[in-house]
Amino acid sequence: MRVKVKVKIKTATKAKLTSVFAAFLFSAATAQDPRLVSEQATELAHVLQSAAEFYPSIKAAQAGIAEQESEFLAATGAFDPRIDGSASSRLSGFYSGTATNAGVYQSMPFMGAELFADYSVSGGTFPVYSDQLVTTDAGQARVGVAFSLLRDRDIDDRRFAVKKAELSTNIAEFDLLAQQIQVLQQAYVTYASWLISARLLESFQELLDVAQVRGEALERQAQAGDVAEILVVENDQAVLQREGLVVEARRQVRLTAERLALFFRSDDGMPIYPLYNTSLSMPIADEDFLNQPVTLLIDQALENRPDIAAAKTLRQQFRLEKRIAENMAKPQLDFRLYTARDFGDGSITRMGTDTIADISFSIPLETRTARGKIASADARLLALSYDLRLIIDQAERDLRLSLVNLRATSELQSVALQELEVAQVLADAEARQFEAGISDYFRLNVRERMLGEAQLRRWQAELNHQIALANYYGISMNLPILLGEPE
Repeated sequence: MRVKVKVKIKTATKAKLTSVFAAFLFSAATAQDPRLVSEQATELAHVLQSAAEFYPSIKAAQAGIAEQESEFLAATGAFDPRIDGSASSRLSGFYSGTATNAGVYQSMPFMGAELFADYSVSGGTFPVYSDQLVTTDAGQARVGVAFSLLRDRDIDDRRFAVKKAELSTNIAEFDLLAQQIQVLQQAYVTYASWLISARLLESFQELLDVAQVRGEALERQAQAGDVAEILVVENDQAVLQREGLVVEARRQVRLTAERLALFFRSDDGMPIYPLYNTSLSMPIADEDFLNQPVTLLIDQALENRPDIAAAKTLRQQFRLEKRIAENMAKPQLDFRLYTARDFGDGSITRMGTDTIADISFSIPLETRTARGKIASADARLLALSYDLRLIIDQAERDLRLSLVNLRATSELQSVALQELEVAQVLADAEARQFEAGISDYFRLNVRERMLGEAQLRRWQAELNHQIALANYYGISMNLPILLGEPE
């Protein structure tokens, strides 16, 4: 519910004051200040969209995601195919053998497997201890696969690096979401502060205009001898008091506009000074969620919160580190199966196709490194479980508090609006009685002062409610990243 405060000012005068007020807000940014100024009235949707896209901390978080994606790409490079080769020749001595070899190798992301195919050819003579280098005149080709049966079967350093980089990317994305929510929440509150400060300035300006118009009338009446000169002095005092309110309200508008420019940015990231218009307003929020069960709201909030998701992802990282540590404690048992075939002419022992299987093993006699890393991972998992429990408990508490605060500020807002309506009625009635000569200036000034205080409380209640809304949106992850596309 919104109240339009009625002030007895002529339409032409009121239009002039509105023009002067808008010009002041614009000149506050342009006089001796070359910064960008919005070309149209600054709406909340404009500010939120701009902050979500161009705010520096959000851009930094996006760069963090790009960094982690690059680390992921680098980690997957461990599975890139490669070509290995070698060549050797005996340059002097009794033997004159030469041998060359080249092969393609492809690591696979399961069981530490590796596929390979190579070709070797040799010529000349070799000692018996280098007999494995001897091939037929057309060379030998091999095709095979190698597996890890114990250590490196389920996880190895390469797969660990890929998975860790993937989880780190997920954490960076959750951090970006948390940063966006925090920035948008701050932008929402800052916009509400700016807009409500401008509304309050309008209200105080209207009260000042009433006193100034009345002062002109009183001066004419005093000169004609119709009223006492003291009434002019009393009105001058009221004008000075209201000028003080206007100056303070103008200061608040400028301060909040400066803060808002931090969130409202151009495409190249430069701050834009907001432009005020009397048509601007805070969007009317749908608060039907206040009628839903608190437990349902809590469950929805916990499901969407990025800090909880980031903590759970970090838990996956710690479990992954425990797995790679447990892998270190296992014996190495590798199995290789390949087929070899020699081509062309040569020794009868080199002809034909051979299928060969071999196994190699390595058993660690001490596993202190592995046991230490496992214990370290267990300790971090335990600590993280307590941290996660605290995050969840705090999120639940914060949501309950935000709902209490939201309901209270909604009620206070309604009370403040009703108080403003009553103060307006009383001020109008007192003005009519003063004009009719059945009231005095002291009572009229008191009524108008009470109207100004009611306006202050009304807009403060509005701001408190908007802050409560932004707080709830941030906690529940329901902040409207954008309240519709800007027109």
